[in-house]
Amino acid sequence: MSNEFGYVGTAKPTQAVKNNSGVFSVNEHKELIEDEKILSFGQLEHIITSTASSSTIDFVDKFVGYNVHLVVLSTLIPTTQTEFGLKLSNDSGTSYETTNYQFANQRGFANGTFEERKSTGQTSIRLGGDVETSDNLNGYFYIYNANDSTKYTFISQHSVFTGTSGGGGFGFEFGSGVYTQSETINGLRIGQSTTATSFTSGSASLYGIKEYS
Repeated sequence: MSNEFGYVGTAKPTQAVKNNSGVFSVNEHKELIEDEKILSFGQLEHIITSTASSSTIDFVDKFVGYNVHLVVLSTLIPTTQTEFGLKLSNDSGTSYETTNYQFANQRGFANGTFEERKSTGQTSIRLGGDVETSDNLNGYFYIYNANDSTKYTFISQHSVFTGTSGGGGFGFEFGSGVYTQSETINGLRIGQSTTATSFTSGSASLYGIKEYS
């Protein structure tokens, strides 16, 4: 990478985070971002993409290095008409917690129906539904404080889906959830229904959000 960035002659200013000098071209700016030498708040860094086939999607020991994570869900198809949910693990996926979850969601349908979905005692954090076996769910959710053993782990999410029960048609759901234990979270399981069990197909991509000190 060039260190001149708009300068000529022998002057070659050192480029570093919070200390950039020069007049940058578009390509130079791109190089600085890729080399982590320029501030780019909220930058997404891809960690892993996993695909399910008659199983859950699990992310284990993938959360180190970030305080905020993003998970993007693509075409999750259930084995039975159901909702989708997530569970958290504090032992690298050996087991997944079934208590201490709370969530509060709002959902709406194309037919004009709007409903609340909320719980202080369900065995997973609800993401969205209900989804028929011939249809699918897409969406995303953010995870906060998974690496901080002194804080609760929070989730905020938004999903869209088709094939809802009750004749509602296309639907959406958004809201938030929390795991009310101060622990280091190092595993996450995405699955169908309140038990977060298997689904037919779909994929999920995990990203970390870059931070600068």
